[in-house]
Amino acid sequence: MPSAEPRAGVWRVGARHFWLLAPLLALAELTSLAVTTSRVAPNGDWRAAAQFVRAAQLPGDLITSAPAWTDPTLRLVLGDRLPFAQVGRSDTDAFTRMWALTIRGERPHDAPPRSPDFERAFGRVRVLRWDLGSSPVRFDLVAHVREAEVVRVEGTAERACVWRVGSASGGGVGAGTEIPAERFVCDPARPWLWVAPVVNEDLALEPRHCVYQHPQGAEPIRVTYRDVPLGTRLVLYGGMYATHERMGENGPVDVVVKVDGRAVGHMTHRDLDGWKRIEATTAARPGLRGDLSIEVSAANPNLRTFCWAARTEEGARRPRSAP
Repeated sequence: MPSAEPRAGVWRVGARHFWLLAPLLALAELTSLAVTTSRVAPNGDWRAAAQFVRAAQLPGDLITSAPAWTDPTLRLVLGDRLPFAQVGRSDTDAFTRMWALTIRGERPHDAPPRSPDFERAFGRVRVLRWDLGSSPVRFDLVAHVREAEVVRVEGTAERACVWRVGSASGGGVGAGTEIPAERFVCDPARPWLWVAPVVNEDLALEPRHCVYQHPQGAEPIRVTYRDVPLGTRLVLYGGMYATHERMGENGPVDVVVKVDGRAVGHMTHRDLDGWKRIEATTAARPGLRGDLSIEVSAANPNLRTFCWAARTEEGARRPRSAP
């Protein structure tokens, strides 16, 4: 049988030097803290960068930050310059320039695939700017939903959804979209049947500024915009509230886009599709106006918390990019 003496000797040597572990661990902790601290951008750098962007921002400019987890800091220093249309954007088509406050060499996911047109450092925070060119957007349906006509279809009848001002309710983590104080109420007996602009959490947990339009069943809820610029195409994004889509347990939602009563586009959104995009040709001449409708229906409306964002566009298409 091998002797246990060599092993015992090793343990005795280890025991004699065990006291070294404490200072070594402390040194490792201090080194880790120094490395982490060296990579943190001081609040003063963020404030200086924000002050510069605040002074340079023009109408039509987008402000964002990178990496994505710096968003709370961006809101702290520039929150008053971040409307819902920016933080909940589907893409960058509505904007003429993009400003980005960045650290660690990162850049926004939806930035153009080229070098920025402007760059300046404020300590550890860098300000980048991309000139995007004139916007092709002619009419933003989310921004103008209050001016629309909303009805629920029942056979050959149309029941008007009434714009009401009340109090906000619901919402919270995993609890669904907050019911806004101002909204079109389609049926008081079904409190989930309303239409309004909101910020909805999509399947990727991204905020989306969109029109909440829960279907009532196989017959549609219809939102109609009268005499609006049609452009030459309509771009529509849509998706469900994250918790209601990720389990893949419920049926599809159908969306029909109509121009002057004629269907020009269709989306079938199924669970796990995420924030989905379609493009429809409006068959309009530049400058032409008309009536534009969005119809939403579902054979089974259970937990079909559908929300969409759409606009008409005209002119050259921009390279597609999404956050």
